[in-house]
Amino acid sequence: MPSNLGKFFKPTILQSKVVIIGVMVILLTWLTAAFALDHRSVFLPGTTSEGHVLFEVSCNSCHEGFKPVTNETCMRCHEAEMAADAHGTKKFRDPRWAELLTKIDVLTCTACHNEHVHMFGRGVHLKPDLCMACHEGIINGDLASHTGFTPDGCWTAGCHNFHDHRSISTGFLRQNIDQLPMLPEPVLLERTVTAELEEPPTPDLGEEFLGSES
Repeated sequence: MPSNLGKFFKPTILQSKVVIIGVMVILLTWLTAAFALDHRSVFLPGTTSEGHVLFEVSCNSCHEGFKPVTNETCMRCHEAEMAADAHGTKKFRDPRWAELLTKIDVLTCTACHNEHVHMFGRGVHLKPDLCMACHEGIINGDLASHTGFTPDGCWTAGCHNFHDHRSISTGFLRQNIDQLPMLPEPVLLERTVTAELEEPPTPDLGEEFLGSES
């Protein structure tokens, strides 16, 4: 008897199709409502890094339609601080280091700073031992003072900055050896940032996801 009941209540192909269509209609209605009401968080594939969380309300600050984020996009805000990038294009145009790009393409911002995925901190999604992709020899005998250090030490100890090595450069240290370890009063160094826009863009979800016609 129970087996007969199972056959009786077994959904037909038509019923299955109706359920699938119903779910699709509900999902489409939900997405359309979110689109119309400008609820952008619905479309986020993951969390945003702390440094960029304010831009969640303006997707087109970084995105043009569904196109991937490019270096040019990042430079709109970060050009000034990247002017003396220690791991920049100038270094890797040197044939001695060019091969290292096959390990991590550090000339592409999103190789290390990919948004909406798990972050290990500082807007970086790679694991903290990322420096070992190229500098593993430093902790394995190439540099006596660093032999035996942990693979994530470069990134977590606070001694090294990937984009700015001036504080650990021997030349920089010699030039500043007479300076105080700490300034008497904390100050923010002068920084010039040239904005391309005179005012923030007006949020337009349709334009951001479908792209402009221009």
